[in-house]
Amino acid sequence: MEDITIHTGSRHILFCRCGGERIDGGLMASVESFLKDSKVPVTVFSDLCGLAARKKDVLAEVFSADKDYLVIGCYHRTMNLLFSQVPRIPIVLHTEHINLIEEPKELVLEKIMNFSEDYTGEPQYLELTEDSGWPSWYPVIDQTRCTRCGQCADFCLFGVYDKTDEGILVVNPEGCKNNCPACARLCPSAAIVFPKYADGGAIGGSEAFDEQEEQQRQVKDVELMLGNDLYSALEKRKAKRKSIIREATMAKALAEREQAKTDIQLN
Repeated sequence: MEDITIHTGSRHILFCRCGGERIDGGLMASVESFLKDSKVPVTVFSDLCGLAARKKDVLAEVFSADKDYLVIGCYHRTMNLLFSQVPRIPIVLHTEHINLIEEPKELVLEKIMNFSEDYTGEPQYLELTEDSGWPSWYPVIDQTRCTRCGQCADFCLFGVYDKTDEGILVVNPEGCKNNCPACARLCPSAAIVFPKYADGGAIGGSEAFDEQEEQQRQVKDVELMLGNDLYSALEKRKAKRKSIIREATMAKALAEREQAKTDIQLN
């Protein structure tokens, strides 16, 4: 039997319902139903990915440095990377984690019960939503692995990344094309994680992956997608991206001009 820490102080359960297809739907429903009767305060994230990208301030309000947290969702590494997108979250969090991708239902419910045992505070059930309809498919960068080579930024046609003095940043997550992990497949240091990537591994944010296998896969993927001349292919991609951005900017300017004409006519 796994040893589980029993807490007696202020506690909070955080549950990501996940907007993807990585976690068994039946398990998700069972956990959510179980949590509705929890004695410990519960906050449900309709989709942590969407909240981390679009509602950072709302997400930050959930956290306090003086509480113990039980975080329920996908891989620990993935969820930590998403939380790291929110600057105001306390650096040191007292957390336990439940990985719904790998842990069986019985152990999941046991961990929740142990975390909740002897709690005497007031129960609370809150849901935080991100209602834009965006599938929140986008990359997060593991800065502990990133070498700042910039291949992801050069490869991406849609301005998702930017090369800055602080490193490679995800500046336009909504520009990412749904279910496309191509930039992560090319990353030589396995530093790019797509939280909703269903196949796991380094790209899906798993803590456990074979470094050598990842390197071999990356070499094959680079050759498959870009051919033998990597740098020439990336230069062509950069030129194509500039063309796409120019076209998008022009289309936006024309749309704004037409809207201005309409506004003048109405007035």
